[in-house]
Amino acid sequence: MPATDLSHFEEPISPDLSLVDPHHHFWGDGHPGAKAFGQFLPQDFTDDIARSGHRFAATVYVDCGWAFRDKGPEHLRCVGETDFVEATAKRFSPSEGPVGRIGAGIVGRADLMLGDDVASVLEAHLEASPARFRGIRELLAYDPDIYQALNIPQHKSRAPRFRAGMRQLERSGLSLDVLCAHTMLTDIVDLARDFPGVPIILNHLAGPIGVGRFRGMRVQVFADWRAAITELAACPNVSIKLSGVGADLMGFGWNNGQTRPNSEILATAIQPYIMAAIDIFSPARCMFASNFPVDGRSFSYGTLWNAFKHLAARYSADERDNLLRGTATRIYRLAV
Repeated sequence: MPATDLSHFEEPISPDLSLVDPHHHFWGDGHPGAKAFGQFLPQDFTDDIARSGHRFAATVYVDCGWAFRDKGPEHLRCVGETDFVEATAKRFSPSEGPVGRIGAGIVGRADLMLGDDVASVLEAHLEASPARFRGIRELLAYDPDIYQALNIPQHKSRAPRFRAGMRQLERSGLSLDVLCAHTMLTDIVDLARDFPGVPIILNHLAGPIGVGRFRGMRVQVFADWRAAITELAACPNVSIKLSGVGADLMGFGWNNGQTRPNSEILATAIQPYIMAAIDIFSPARCMFASNFPVDGRSFSYGTLWNAFKHLAARYSADERDNLLRGTATRIYRLAV
């Protein structure tokens, strides 16, 4: 596929449109992500936003295992990540310019396999960030060809202890982000049906795999993935992030570090997935998201949001606003 070189820069499309980025991470030295993708701390992120020329009202930080506490009970150490983002959100308060409320929503980590005992972890997150903490993320994407390093057990979400943890999450009024893959989405369907009171947000287009045994099988994968997300969309508590298109999983190959697509090439390549997800879920349950810094190995922040704007342009003004800002604001209850 043709691509531009690494130095490519694009002027922002419709730079005055207000955006929300509902999926990004932070990490520094010592985190596995820093070795793979480089350091990405709050100032790095705000620099990316400023360079892009796009205007953001808010962002949502999503768990990646950064800044955990180094002492105290093991099951509560994950609250250190919320501590870090809460402090960041206070530092990067709204100001004139392109950078809005960084970390206006926080999605942290809590192991639902703790069962009823996860209640104390959820309470600690809410105590650390009473105004911004919105939910947790669970890594459920079992498949032999992806995420092997995460050691995700097969059918994790069906385990009785996991379900007990879900009941605690439901009582807390928090949401569940899920890392998933197209091969195991029946597990997520069952989870969504059994817990209709929990908002479930599918990360990264629900994981249509384009690597490993699925390399060169894009047509078949697309058909299987579309059927699975159609079943998921029948659950009104499920929404989907239109994200992760530059990561390894989808198999576009831009993350080799040598070439990057411009926004038109990127939009054309991902259009079938984006359009299918929007058609199935509607703009009111879809949100564009960056997945930075992971996707930053494939394209710049500005290029990605230009591609999103290219794709959003075919919808009405209200639908476009949902895709670029409104759905994320509503699902994560952001104060913007």
